[in-house]
Amino acid sequence: MLTSCVPETVVPSLGESSAKVVKLRVWLWPGSGLERLIKKYSAGHPEVDVEVVTFQFDDVLPGLMTSFATKADTPDLVLLEASQLNQVKRFKGEFYNLYDYGDEREHYLDWKWRQGESKDGGFLFAMPVDIGPVALAYRRDLFQKAGLPTEREEVAKELDSWEKMEQVGLTIKKQTGAFLFDNLANLFMSYLNQFDGHYLTPVDHELDPHVKEAWDRAVHFHKMGLNAGLLSQSTAWAEAAVNGKFAVVLAPSWLHGAFKKVAPATSGAWDLTRAPGLPSNWSGSCLAVPRTSRNAQAAYALAQWLTAPQQQLDNFIGSGNFPSTPESYSSREFLEVRDPFFNGAPVGQIYSYAALRYKAAYDDFEYAGIERIIKDGLRRVESDGADPERTWEHIVGRIRQMNSGG
Repeated sequence: MLTSCVPETVVPSLGESSAKVVKLRVWLWPGSGLERLIKKYSAGHPEVDVEVVTFQFDDVLPGLMTSFATKADTPDLVLLEASQLNQVKRFKGEFYNLYDYGDEREHYLDWKWRQGESKDGGFLFAMPVDIGPVALAYRRDLFQKAGLPTEREEVAKELDSWEKMEQVGLTIKKQTGAFLFDNLANLFMSYLNQFDGHYLTPVDHELDPHVKEAWDRAVHFHKMGLNAGLLSQSTAWAEAAVNGKFAVVLAPSWLHGAFKKVAPATSGAWDLTRAPGLPSNWSGSCLAVPRTSRNAQAAYALAQWLTAPQQQLDNFIGSGNFPSTPESYSSREFLEVRDPFFNGAPVGQIYSYAALRYKAAYDDFEYAGIERIIKDGLRRVESDGADPERTWEHIVGRIRQMNSGG
């Protein structure tokens, strides 16, 4: 598995004998922003040597499963996305209970803290890192050309419901020729995650009604001709963004870096405001200490430091990853963050609006496979012209087969 990852240079522990050095191996994926913070931690803790191993996102979980089986190339600390965490919760014996080392829940959003716990609340798998509250990125030039409001608060009021979004989309299409949305997956995920993002009902494990509701909402916008059908962050997506082919993107906070990386020429053309409907959150990450760690106490100390409010604020300012620590939201540094890419929008204030109002019930069901099936279906609808109703029936059949062990 290490052929798919890149270890960074180990930070030396100056002035300490090798006998006193604690060595930690940390698994990350690109874009976490934690590498810079880890170097800062190492500089202040000469008794700790930290090796950072960077995996591609999709390789983290297979690599972790391999390390459990072989006990080789094992991490002391591993970064997991929310859906990955749910997948490993069934391997409870492979992780340290972080409640054995401390309880820092008072510093975190309650729903995010619960995400890292066992169902009974007695076992803490992971410390919260960042979250993904959703806002609405919009093209000021297209809104102006369509005769629509362009100021953030006015746009938020104009687009405070999905029904109003449809009317605005039709106006933009008529006046500018541009599509409203970039793709159906972003629309589906943002809409579903207003309702906890649960895919299955807790009792009978049937599809939650909100899943079909989100599917129908996404398909409706597609049928109305308001969807560009462009895969996020693809070359075609970037070209369309530069050429003003779509007017809005339902943007979780972690999408900021992608915007700037793939479509830098659009800097200043975009603005940011509240998303329509209920507050939504899409994804987020956490840090876990596997049982394979030979220095669990030191690994927890590093995780605690990396996820503390000051470091989460630092990571937000430096990398754009949004804090899961609400006390960060009231700091002057946070409130003053403005992003020139989004026309100087106060990104912290806009995203914290959703983060503080988002509600999520506990969920430990492994839903990555279900999400993948639904997204594949949406791609067939928008790219291949597949019939939405038949595609949905096929999706339901596949999910039922999956749940039955078939």
